[in-house]
Amino acid sequence: MTRDEAKRLLDRLLAKAGSAQVEATLGGGESYLTRFANNEITQNVAESRHVVSVRVADGKRTGRATGNDLSDEGLSRLLARAEEAAKVAPESESALPFLGPQRYREVDAVDPATAALGPDARAREVGRAVARTLAAGLDGAGIFETGHGTIGDYGELGTLAMANTSGLFAYHSETAATFSISALRGTESGWARADSHAASDIDGDALAARAVDKALRAHSPKAWEPGSYDVVLEPAAVSDLLQEMNYLSFGALAIQEGRSFLTGAMGKAVLGETVTLRDDPYHPLHRGSPFDGEGVPTLPVTVIERGVARSAVYDRRTAAKEGRESTGHGLAYPNTFGPLARSLVLEGGSDTIEGLVAGVERGLLVTRVWYTNVVDPKLVNVTGMTRDGLYAIERGKVTHGVRNFRFNQGIVAMLQRVDGMTAAVRAGATVCPAVRVRGFRMSSGTEF
Repeated sequence: MTRDEAKRLLDRLLAKAGSAQVEATLGGGESYLTRFANNEITQNVAESRHVVSVRVADGKRTGRATGNDLSDEGLSRLLARAEEAAKVAPESESALPFLGPQRYREVDAVDPATAALGPDARAREVGRAVARTLAAGLDGAGIFETGHGTIGDYGELGTLAMANTSGLFAYHSETAATFSISALRGTESGWARADSHAASDIDGDALAARAVDKALRAHSPKAWEPGSYDVVLEPAAVSDLLQEMNYLSFGALAIQEGRSFLTGAMGKAVLGETVTLRDDPYHPLHRGSPFDGEGVPTLPVTVIERGVARSAVYDRRTAAKEGRESTGHGLAYPNTFGPLARSLVLEGGSDTIEGLVAGVERGLLVTRVWYTNVVDPKLVNVTGMTRDGLYAIERGKVTHGVRNFRFNQGIVAMLQRVDGMTAAVRAGATVCPAVRVRGFRMSSGTEF
Protein backbone atom coordinates (compact mmCIF):
# COMPACT_ATOMS: atom_id res chain seq x y z
CA MET A 1 0.00 0.00 0.00
CA THR A 2 1.47 3.33 -1.07
CA ARG A 3 1.72 6.41 1.12
CA ASP A 4 -1.21 8.07 -0.67
CA GLU A 5 -3.37 4.94 -0.40
CA ALA A 6 -2.62 4.61 3.30
CA LYS A 7 -3.41 8.27 3.95
CA ARG A 8 -6.71 8.07 2.10
CA LEU A 9 -7.75 5.03 4.12
CA LEU A 10 -6.87 6.59 7.48
CA ASP A 11 -8.46 9.91 6.49
CA ARG A 12 -11.70 8.04 5.72
CA LEU A 13 -11.67 6.56 9.19
CA LEU A 14 -10.83 9.82 10.99
CA ALA A 15 -13.58 11.63 9.10
CA LYS A 16 -16.05 9.42 11.00
CA ALA A 17 -14.67 10.52 14.39
CA GLY A 18 -16.78 13.63 14.89
CA SER A 19 -15.56 15.31 18.09
CA ALA A 20 -13.87 12.18 19.44
CA GLN A 21 -10.11 11.92 19.88
CA VAL A 22 -9.07 9.07 17.60
CA GLU A 23 -5.78 7.49 16.58
CA ALA A 24 -5.63 4.93 13.76
CA THR A 25 -2.72 2.62 12.95
CA LEU A 26 -2.35 0.61 9.76
CA GLY A 27 -0.04 -2.38 9.37
CA GLY A 28 0.54 -5.04 6.75
CA GLY A 29 1.74 -5.63 3.23
CA GLU A 30 2.84 -8.62 1.21
CA SER A 31 5.00 -11.56 2.28
CA TYR A 32 6.28 -14.42 0.09
CA LEU A 33 8.02 -17.59 1.25
CA THR A 34 9.66 -20.44 -0.63
CA ARG A 35 10.55 -23.33 1.67
CA PHE A 36 12.76 -26.29 0.75
CA ALA A 37 13.86 -29.53 2.41
CA ASN A 38 15.58 -32.74 1.26
CA ASN A 39 16.94 -30.77 -1.69
CA GLU A 40 13.55 -29.86 -3.14
CA ILE A 41 10.97 -27.11 -2.77
CA THR A 42 8.22 -28.17 -0.41
CA GLN A 43 6.11 -25.05 -0.01
CA ASN A 44 5.36 -21.72 -1.62
CA VAL A 45 3.31 -19.19 0.34
CA ALA A 46 2.01 -15.76 -0.65
CA GLU A 47 0.29 -13.53 1.89
CA SER A 48 -1.31 -10.12 1.49
CA ARG A 49 -3.11 -8.53 4.40
CA HIS A 50 -3.67 -5.23 6.15
CA VAL A 51 -5.02 -4.56 9.62
CA VAL A 52 -6.28 -1.33 11.15
CA SER A 53 -6.18 -0.63 14.89
CA VAL A 54 -8.29 2.24 16.24
CA ARG A 55 -7.71 3.91 19.60
CA VAL A 56 -10.27 6.29 21.10
CA ALA A 57 -9.34 8.55 24.02
CA ASP A 58 -12.12 9.69 26.37
CA GLY A 59 -10.46 11.77 29.05
CA LYS A 60 -8.20 9.35 30.94
CA ARG A 61 -9.94 6.34 29.44
CA THR A 62 -8.77 4.60 26.28
CA GLY A 63 -10.41 1.96 24.11
CA ARG A 64 -8.90 0.05 21.22
CA ALA A 65 -10.36 -2.18 18.50
CA THR A 66 -8.57 -3.98 15.68
CA GLY A 67 -9.87 -5.49 12.45
CA ASN A 68 -9.14 -6.19 8.79
CA ASP A 69 -12.38 -5.04 7.14
CA LEU A 70 -11.22 -1.87 5.39
CA SER A 71 -14.59 -1.00 3.84
CA ASP A 72 -16.48 2.08 5.03
CA GLU A 73 -18.86 -0.16 6.98
CA GLY A 74 -15.98 -2.09 8.51
CA LEU A 75 -14.19 1.08 9.61
CA SER A 76 -17.40 2.44 11.13
CA ARG A 77 -17.89 -0.76 13.14
CA LEU A 78 -14.28 -0.64 14.28
CA LEU A 79 -14.62 2.94 15.50
CA ALA A 80 -17.85 2.12 17.34
CA ARG A 81 -16.21 -0.84 19.09
CA ALA A 82 -13.27 1.33 20.22
CA GLU A 83 -15.67 4.00 21.53
CA GLU A 84 -17.60 1.40 23.53
CA ALA A 85 -14.37 0.01 24.96
CA ALA A 86 -13.27 3.50 26.04
CA LYS A 87 -16.50 4.02 28.00
CA VAL A 88 -15.92 0.98 30.23
CA ALA A 89 -12.12 1.09 30.47
CA PRO A 90 -10.54 2.10 33.81
CA GLU A 91 -8.96 5.53 34.02
CA SER A 92 -5.20 5.71 33.55
CA GLU A 93 -3.22 8.41 35.35
CA SER A 94 -0.38 7.94 32.86
CA ALA A 95 -2.54 8.72 29.81
CA LEU A 96 -0.94 11.32 27.55
CA PRO A 97 -2.52 13.61 24.95
CA PHE A 98 -2.24 12.72 21.27
CA LEU A 99 0.74 14.08 19.37
CA GLY A 100 0.28 16.76 16.74
CA PRO A 101 2.08 16.83 13.35
CA GLN A 102 5.68 15.61 13.40
CA ARG A 103 8.64 15.77 11.03
CA TYR A 104 10.40 12.51 10.13
CA ARG A 105 13.67 11.69 8.40
CA GLU A 106 13.40 10.04 5.01
CA VAL A 107 14.53 6.40 4.96
CA ASP A 108 15.21 4.70 1.63
CA ALA A 109 14.02 1.23 2.59
CA VAL A 110 12.08 0.03 -0.48
CA ASP A 111 13.85 -1.88 -3.24
CA PRO A 112 11.40 -2.11 -6.19
CA ALA A 113 13.02 -5.26 -7.58
CA THR A 114 12.54 -7.05 -4.25
CA ALA A 115 8.91 -5.91 -4.03
CA ALA A 116 8.32 -7.38 -7.51
CA LEU A 117 10.31 -10.60 -7.04
CA GLY A 118 8.20 -13.61 -8.01
CA PRO A 119 8.22 -17.33 -7.14
CA ASP A 120 10.20 -18.27 -10.25
CA ALA A 121 13.09 -16.02 -9.21
CA ARG A 122 13.05 -17.42 -5.68
CA ALA A 123 12.95 -20.97 -7.06
CA ARG A 124 15.98 -20.28 -9.26
CA GLU A 125 17.98 -19.03 -6.28
CA VAL A 126 16.92 -22.04 -4.21
CA GLY A 127 17.93 -24.26 -7.15
CA ARG A 128 21.45 -22.81 -7.13
CA ALA A 129 21.75 -23.55 -3.41
CA VAL A 130 20.34 -27.07 -3.67
CA ALA A 131 22.74 -27.92 -6.52
CA ARG A 132 25.56 -27.16 -4.11
CA THR A 133 24.23 -29.39 -1.30
CA LEU A 134 23.42 -32.20 -3.75
CA ALA A 135 26.94 -32.15 -5.14
CA ALA A 136 28.32 -32.54 -1.62
CA GLY A 137 26.01 -35.46 -0.79
CA LEU A 138 24.13 -33.40 1.82
CA ASP A 139 20.48 -32.52 2.33
CA GLY A 140 19.67 -28.85 1.88
CA ALA A 141 16.80 -27.26 3.81
CA GLY A 142 15.77 -23.68 4.41
CA ILE A 143 13.76 -20.70 3.24
CA PHE A 144 13.92 -17.81 0.82
CA GLU A 145 11.54 -15.10 2.00
CA THR A 146 10.79 -11.67 0.61
CA GLY A 147 8.30 -9.02 1.59
CA HIS A 148 7.04 -5.48 1.08
CA GLY A 149 5.36 -3.52 3.84
CA THR A 150 5.51 -4.37 7.54
CA ILE A 151 4.74 -8.10 7.88
CA GLY A 152 7.53 -9.35 10.12
CA ASP A 153 8.73 -12.64 11.57
CA TYR A 154 5.99 -15.08 12.55
CA GLY A 155 3.43 -12.87 10.81
CA GLU A 156 3.35 -10.01 13.32
CA LEU A 157 2.60 -6.60 11.85
CA GLY A 158 4.66 -3.46 12.26
CA THR A 159 3.31 0.04 11.73
CA LEU A 160 2.94 0.96 8.08
CA ALA A 161 1.08 4.23 8.72
CA MET A 162 -0.60 6.06 11.57
CA ALA A 163 -2.75 9.18 11.88
CA ASN A 164 -4.82 10.95 14.52
CA THR A 165 -7.38 13.71 14.91
CA SER A 166 -4.66 16.07 16.18
CA GLY A 167 -3.07 16.19 12.72
CA LEU A 168 -0.37 13.54 12.96
CA PHE A 169 0.40 11.38 9.92
CA ALA A 170 3.34 8.98 9.60
CA TYR A 171 4.21 6.42 6.93
CA HIS A 172 7.08 3.97 6.47
CA SER A 173 7.30 0.95 4.18
CA GLU A 174 10.22 -1.35 3.53
CA THR A 175 11.25 -4.40 1.59
CA ALA A 176 13.04 -7.37 3.11
CA ALA A 177 14.77 -10.52 1.90
CA THR A 178 16.04 -13.46 3.96
CA PHE A 179 17.74 -16.62 2.78
CA SER A 180 18.54 -19.30 5.34
CA ILE A 181 19.99 -22.74 4.57
CA SER A 182 21.02 -25.79 6.57
CA ALA A 183 23.21 -28.51 5.07
CA LEU A 184 22.60 -31.83 6.81
CA ARG A 185 23.79 -35.44 6.92
CA GLY A 186 23.33 -37.55 10.02
CA THR A 187 24.77 -35.63 12.95
CA GLU A 188 26.64 -33.26 10.63
CA SER A 189 25.07 -29.85 10.11
CA GLY A 190 26.12 -26.49 8.75
CA TRP A 191 24.15 -23.28 8.43
CA ALA A 192 24.26 -19.88 6.80
CA ARG A 193 21.88 -16.94 6.47
CA ALA A 194 21.72 -13.53 4.84
CA ASP A 195 19.31 -10.62 5.42
CA SER A 196 18.91 -7.43 3.41
CA HIS A 197 16.33 -4.92 2.21
CA ALA A 198 17.34 -5.94 -1.34
CA ALA A 199 17.07 -9.49 -2.72
CA SER A 200 19.94 -8.71 -5.10
CA ASP A 201 22.24 -8.90 -2.06
CA ILE A 202 21.27 -12.56 -1.57
CA ASP A 203 23.57 -15.20 -3.08
CA GLY A 204 22.06 -18.63 -2.46
CA ASP A 205 25.00 -20.46 -3.98
CA ALA A 206 27.52 -18.69 -1.71
CA LEU A 207 25.38 -19.31 1.36
CA ALA A 208 25.03 -23.00 0.46
CA ALA A 209 28.78 -23.26 -0.04
CA ARG A 210 29.32 -21.88 3.45
CA ALA A 211 26.75 -24.22 4.99
CA VAL A 212 28.27 -27.22 3.16
CA ASP A 213 31.77 -26.33 4.30
CA LYS A 214 30.59 -26.08 7.90
CA ALA A 215 28.78 -29.41 7.72
CA LEU A 216 31.76 -31.25 6.22
CA ARG A 217 34.15 -29.80 8.80
CA ALA A 218 31.79 -30.99 11.55
CA HIS A 219 32.27 -34.65 10.52
CA SER A 220 32.67 -37.04 13.49
CA PRO A 221 32.65 -34.36 16.19
CA LYS A 222 34.70 -35.04 19.30
CA ALA A 223 33.49 -34.64 22.86
CA TRP A 224 35.19 -31.94 24.92
CA GLU A 225 34.80 -31.50 28.65
CA PRO A 226 32.55 -28.69 29.94
CA GLY A 227 34.38 -25.62 31.20
CA SER A 228 35.35 -22.05 30.38
CA TYR A 229 36.80 -21.60 26.90
CA ASP A 230 38.07 -18.74 24.81
CA VAL A 231 35.54 -18.55 21.98
CA VAL A 232 35.02 -16.86 18.66
CA LEU A 233 31.32 -16.13 18.24
CA GLU A 234 30.16 -15.58 14.67
CA PRO A 235 27.68 -12.71 14.08
CA ALA A 236 24.55 -14.92 14.25
CA ALA A 237 25.51 -16.04 17.76
CA VAL A 238 26.34 -12.48 18.84
CA SER A 239 23.02 -11.21 17.50
CA ASP A 240 20.98 -13.74 19.46
CA LEU A 241 22.75 -12.93 22.74
CA LEU A 242 22.58 -9.16 22.21
CA GLN A 243 18.84 -9.32 21.65
CA GLU A 244 18.39 -11.06 25.00
CA MET A 245 20.26 -8.15 26.59
CA ASN A 246 18.24 -5.63 24.60
CA TYR A 247 14.85 -6.93 25.70
CA LEU A 248 15.90 -6.94 29.36
CA SER A 249 18.19 -3.97 29.77
CA PHE A 250 18.14 -0.99 27.43
CA GLY A 251 14.60 0.33 27.89
CA ALA A 252 14.09 3.18 30.37
CA LEU A 253 11.24 1.39 32.17
CA ALA A 254 13.49 -1.54 33.16
CA ILE A 255 16.13 0.92 34.37
CA GLN A 256 13.63 3.04 36.32
CA GLU A 257 12.21 -0.08 37.98
CA GLY A 258 15.66 -1.40 38.94
CA ARG A 259 15.44 -4.45 36.67
CA SER A 260 18.39 -3.57 34.41
CA PHE A 261 22.14 -3.79 34.93
CA LEU A 262 22.15 -0.14 33.79
CA THR A 263 20.16 1.03 36.82
CA GLY A 264 22.30 3.65 38.59
CA ALA A 265 25.14 3.04 36.16
CA MET A 266 24.91 5.98 33.72
CA GLY A 267 28.34 7.49 33.19
CA LYS A 268 30.06 4.41 34.59
CA ALA A 269 32.08 1.69 32.86
CA VAL A 270 29.86 -1.40 32.70
CA LEU A 271 31.23 -3.34 29.70
CA GLY A 272 34.62 -3.72 28.03
CA GLU A 273 36.08 -0.63 26.38
CA THR A 274 35.88 -2.33 22.98
CA VAL A 275 32.05 -2.29 23.21
CA THR A 276 29.96 0.51 21.69
CA LEU A 277 26.27 -0.31 21.39
CA ARG A 278 23.68 1.95 19.84
CA ASP A 279 20.23 1.92 18.34
CA ASP A 280 20.10 3.42 14.85
CA PRO A 281 17.26 2.81 12.38
CA TYR A 282 19.11 4.97 9.84
CA HIS A 283 22.08 2.62 9.61
CA PRO A 284 22.32 1.48 5.96
CA LEU A 285 22.09 -2.18 6.98
CA HIS A 286 18.91 -1.55 9.02
CA ARG A 287 16.86 1.10 7.13
CA GLY A 288 14.25 0.97 9.87
CA SER A 289 11.20 3.07 10.65
CA PRO A 290 11.84 6.74 11.46
CA PHE A 291 9.00 6.78 14.03
CA ASP A 292 7.83 4.59 16.87
CA GLY A 293 4.48 3.10 17.90
CA GLU A 294 3.47 6.43 19.44
CA GLY A 295 4.31 8.45 16.33
CA VAL A 296 7.41 10.04 17.89
CA PRO A 297 10.41 10.54 15.56
CA THR A 298 13.07 7.95 16.39
CA LEU A 299 16.49 9.29 17.34
CA PRO A 300 19.75 7.34 17.11
CA VAL A 301 20.78 6.56 20.69
CA THR A 302 24.19 5.48 21.97
CA VAL A 303 23.47 3.15 24.87
CA ILE A 304 27.06 2.09 25.60
CA GLU A 305 30.10 4.07 24.43
CA ARG A 306 33.44 2.30 24.72
CA GLY A 307 32.10 0.36 27.68
CA VAL A 308 30.52 3.34 29.46
CA ALA A 309 26.74 3.52 29.99
CA ARG A 310 25.38 6.64 28.24
CA SER A 311 21.61 6.45 27.77
CA ALA A 312 18.50 4.33 27.83
CA VAL A 313 15.94 4.40 25.05
CA TYR A 314 12.70 6.21 26.02
CA ASP A 315 9.03 6.33 25.16
CA ARG A 316 6.74 9.23 26.13
CA ARG A 317 5.78 7.91 29.57
CA THR A 318 9.28 6.99 30.75
CA ALA A 319 10.65 10.26 29.38
CA ALA A 320 8.00 12.26 31.26
CA LYS A 321 9.10 10.63 34.53
CA GLU A 322 12.55 12.16 34.06
CA GLY A 323 11.42 15.46 32.58
CA ARG A 324 12.96 14.77 29.19
CA GLU A 325 11.88 14.07 25.63
CA SER A 326 11.15 10.63 24.21
CA THR A 327 13.83 9.15 21.97
CA GLY A 328 11.12 7.58 19.80
CA HIS A 329 11.34 3.99 21.01
CA GLY A 330 7.78 3.51 22.27
CA LEU A 331 5.44 0.67 21.46
CA ALA A 332 1.78 1.16 20.65
CA TYR A 333 -0.41 2.23 23.57
CA PRO A 334 -1.44 0.54 25.85
CA ASN A 335 2.04 -0.78 26.53
CA THR A 336 3.26 -2.39 29.73
CA PHE A 337 6.62 -3.50 28.31
CA GLY A 338 8.12 -0.04 28.00
CA PRO A 339 10.39 1.31 25.26
CA LEU A 340 12.45 -0.98 23.05
CA ALA A 341 15.54 -0.55 20.88
CA ARG A 342 14.46 -1.83 17.45
CA SER A 343 17.63 -1.35 15.36
CA LEU A 344 20.55 -2.47 17.49
CA VAL A 345 24.12 -1.89 16.28
CA LEU A 346 27.27 -3.24 17.92
CA GLU A 347 30.14 -1.37 16.32
CA GLY A 348 32.78 -3.68 14.91
CA GLY A 349 36.52 -3.70 14.45
CA SER A 350 38.98 -4.43 11.67
CA ASP A 351 39.91 -8.06 12.28
CA THR A 352 38.79 -11.15 10.36
CA ILE A 353 37.38 -14.46 11.59
CA GLU A 354 40.74 -16.04 10.77
CA GLY A 355 42.52 -13.31 12.74
CA LEU A 356 40.29 -13.85 15.77
CA VAL A 357 40.88 -17.61 15.57
CA ALA A 358 44.64 -17.08 15.32
CA GLY A 359 44.59 -15.43 18.75
CA VAL A 360 43.13 -18.50 20.51
CA GLU A 361 45.47 -21.18 21.88
CA ARG A 362 42.71 -23.65 22.74
CA GLY A 363 39.04 -22.78 22.39
CA LEU A 364 35.93 -22.96 20.25
CA LEU A 365 34.46 -21.40 17.11
CA VAL A 366 30.68 -21.00 17.50
CA THR A 367 28.47 -20.64 14.41
CA ARG A 368 25.22 -19.83 16.21
CA VAL A 369 23.18 -20.51 19.34
CA TRP A 370 19.56 -21.45 19.90
CA TYR A 371 16.97 -22.23 22.53
CA THR A 372 18.28 -19.40 24.70
CA ASN A 373 16.48 -18.70 27.97
CA VAL A 374 17.09 -16.16 30.71
CA VAL A 375 18.43 -17.37 34.07
CA ASP A 376 19.06 -13.98 35.75
CA PRO A 377 17.38 -10.97 34.07
CA LYS A 378 19.35 -8.21 35.78
CA LEU A 379 22.76 -9.71 35.02
CA VAL A 380 21.49 -11.05 31.68
CA ASN A 381 22.63 -14.57 32.50
CA VAL A 382 21.30 -16.89 29.80
CA THR A 383 21.43 -20.56 29.00
CA GLY A 384 21.23 -22.08 25.55
CA MET A 385 22.93 -24.45 23.13
CA THR A 386 25.38 -24.25 20.28
CA ARG A 387 24.13 -25.41 16.89
CA ASP A 388 25.05 -26.07 13.26
CA GLY A 389 28.80 -25.84 13.55
CA LEU A 390 30.94 -25.97 16.70
CA TYR A 391 34.66 -26.38 16.06
CA ALA A 392 37.85 -26.80 18.02
CA ILE A 393 40.48 -24.09 17.84
CA GLU A 394 43.94 -25.41 18.65
CA ARG A 395 47.07 -23.27 18.45
CA GLY A 396 45.30 -20.66 16.39
CA LYS A 397 43.71 -23.00 13.84
CA VAL A 398 40.29 -24.65 13.40
CA THR A 399 41.03 -28.37 13.63
CA HIS A 400 37.86 -30.48 13.93
CA GLY A 401 34.20 -30.56 14.92
CA VAL A 402 33.19 -30.62 18.58
CA ARG A 403 29.96 -32.03 20.04
CA ASN A 404 27.52 -29.31 20.94
CA PHE A 405 27.47 -27.72 24.38
CA ARG A 406 24.82 -26.21 26.59
CA PHE A 407 26.16 -22.93 27.88
CA ASN A 408 25.33 -20.83 30.93
CA GLN A 409 26.82 -17.38 30.49
CA GLY A 410 26.26 -13.84 31.69
CA ILE A 411 26.09 -11.53 28.68
CA VAL A 412 27.24 -8.56 30.76
CA ALA A 413 30.29 -10.55 31.85
CA MET A 414 30.81 -11.76 28.28
CA LEU A 415 30.92 -8.22 26.92
CA GLN A 416 33.45 -7.28 29.58
CA ARG A 417 35.86 -9.81 28.07
CA VAL A 418 35.72 -9.05 24.34
CA ASP A 419 39.20 -8.51 22.92
CA GLY A 420 38.67 -8.72 19.17
CA MET A 421 36.04 -7.93 16.54
CA THR A 422 35.47 -8.21 12.81
CA ALA A 423 33.60 -5.60 10.79
CA ALA A 424 29.87 -5.46 11.58
CA VAL A 425 27.37 -7.16 9.26
CA ARG A 426 23.61 -7.65 9.27
CA ALA A 427 22.70 -10.73 11.32
CA GLY A 428 18.96 -11.14 11.73
CA ALA A 429 17.59 -8.15 13.66
CA THR A 430 21.04 -6.85 14.62
CA VAL A 431 24.05 -5.27 12.95
CA CYS A 432 27.07 -6.74 14.71
CA PRO A 433 30.53 -8.28 14.22
CA ALA A 434 32.00 -11.63 15.12
CA VAL A 435 33.74 -11.32 18.49
CA ARG A 436 36.45 -13.08 20.46
CA VAL A 437 35.58 -13.62 24.12
CA ARG A 438 37.86 -14.89 26.87
CA GLY A 439 36.30 -17.38 29.27
CA PHE A 440 32.87 -18.34 27.91
CA ARG A 441 31.17 -20.91 30.15
CA MET A 442 30.14 -24.18 28.48
CA SER A 443 28.19 -25.92 31.24
CA SER A 444 27.43 -29.40 29.84
CA GLY A 445 27.98 -31.54 26.75
CA THR A 446 25.65 -33.40 24.40
CA GLU A 447 25.67 -36.60 22.36
CA PHE A 448 25.54 -34.79 19.01
